[in-house]
Amino acid sequence: MLTHQRILINCRYRSKSKRFYLLALLILNISVAAFADEPLIARKPTEARQEIDFKDSIPFGLKPVEYGKGALSDPVSVMNQRLKAKTQKLAYDAEWGYLRNVLKSLNIPESSQLMVFSKTALNPRLIKPTNPRVVYFNDDVYVGWVPGARAMELASVDPLRGSIFYELEAKAATQPQFVRSEQCLSCHGGSSSLRIPGLLIRSFLTDLHGRPISGYSQISHDKPLAKRWGGWYVTGTHGDMVHLGNLFGKEVIEESKENPAFRSNLEFVDVFVDTSKYLNPHSDLVAHLILDHQVHGHNLITRVSMEQQLGLKSDVEDRLLRYLLFLDEAELTGPLKGTTDYQTWFEKQGKRDAQGRSLKDFDLKTRLFRHRLSYLIYTDSFNKMPAAARLRILREIYAFLNATDAELEQAWDVTPAEFPVSERRAIQQIVAETLPDLPEFWKQPEKQQ
Repeated sequence: MLTHQRILINCRYRSKSKRFYLLALLILNISVAAFADEPLIARKPTEARQEIDFKDSIPFGLKPVEYGKGALSDPVSVMNQRLKAKTQKLAYDAEWGYLRNVLKSLNIPESSQLMVFSKTALNPRLIKPTNPRVVYFNDDVYVGWVPGARAMELASVDPLRGSIFYELEAKAATQPQFVRSEQCLSCHGGSSSLRIPGLLIRSFLTDLHGRPISGYSQISHDKPLAKRWGGWYVTGTHGDMVHLGNLFGKEVIEESKENPAFRSNLEFVDVFVDTSKYLNPHSDLVAHLILDHQVHGHNLITRVSMEQQLGLKSDVEDRLLRYLLFLDEAELTGPLKGTTDYQTWFEKQGKRDAQGRSLKDFDLKTRLFRHRLSYLIYTDSFNKMPAAARLRILREIYAFLNATDAELEQAWDVTPAEFPVSERRAIQQIVAETLPDLPEFWKQPEKQQ
């Protein structure tokens, strides 16, 4: 029995009439024998969900999400349970408090350190160009720390409830605990975080004290580098590409307009900051690129999950599909290089197929990754989302990877040269060998072009 696979068409790029025509064309012409073994859930009528706009708020306090209630399974919550059970301890040292041990316990590399001096987060009285806040992160957890602050801040992604926010007191304690904080939702639950408990990356040029002047409230891999990293320090080489990092004060900002390379391609930031107060003197460019990609990706995944749980439906799945496949990624004109071993650490975390390929292999010449499907598909936030939503996303990714040249252009606005079949075949094989719990259709022989 043959079944037909609809390739999803993004409404932002198609008029309704053209979208209808293309949908009909694809339904008539795209027969994929591999879908004969797809799970029964795919053959049930589409569940009734209320249509909403992507900009609408999500009632994440309601059942079954109940953001402020219930058991959590995010990494910090799991670690907290071990601390309560006294099966794990946190070591305190006089110089760094709990910082170093927290990073080690959560498998967060010190080389992920990024410095932000704009007053757009907690502790605005402390944060300034000479005393920036630092952010450390891995695939699931984000740690914020400011020299002189009362507490360390953490955001940890729970598969069904999104970002959970915690604080850890800086002073030594007999039994330290991460304390959940919901005051962060005043910023981390608005439009910039997609109306869900999410994460924020902003880019604001600042005055000499770190007060924002102008910029962008939502940064992702879709934004060109010329709009990124305002209010952040950046170390690394990026050739002729320009960005807004390392700039503060009106005179410096004006000079950068005349000389776009001003304060670019820096190796250290010790001319601005007493770096002895930090674990290292870097704010690595490659780590910046990963953070820019990851934060918005996590927010999209959480929004998909919450809409499914709450019986709502916007075009967020279309957006997530394009994002995971980097279809709107801003072009890089590398080579780009960081100043720490972060790139090496990151690539070592990748799951590899029999040919040694991974979705975490960098390109850093014309784009971020060699194989353009986000490594976020390995995270708990993706794999533990409601099964129906995960299945739909994986089916559409599979359809894209197996599309003919004509289908690629008509349904996705992508030319074969922009996303060649060799790359799509490599991605399909990497995922087939490394992602657990794949639907049966992914394991079938490849569709021939």
